[in-house]
Amino acid sequence: MNRQTANPANEGTHTLRSIIDALDDLEFGAVEITVHQGRIVQIERREKLRFEKERRPSGTTSESTTRD
Repeated sequence: MNRQTANPANEGTHTLRSIIDALDDLEFGAVEITVHQGRIVQIERREKLRFEKERRPSGTTSESTTRD
């Protein structure tokens, strides 16, 4: 028996759970769902990690601002 015809409702539940898992805890990124002939065949998760820019105390720069 083919997995597709074994239990379509169970497969749909599994697919939905996989999409929810891919979205879980995702702050920045994308979830891409690939569909072939009306069926979801692939779920891809891309996550981006963002880092805050370090701010220097005012008056401090990496370049000298004094001139002769």
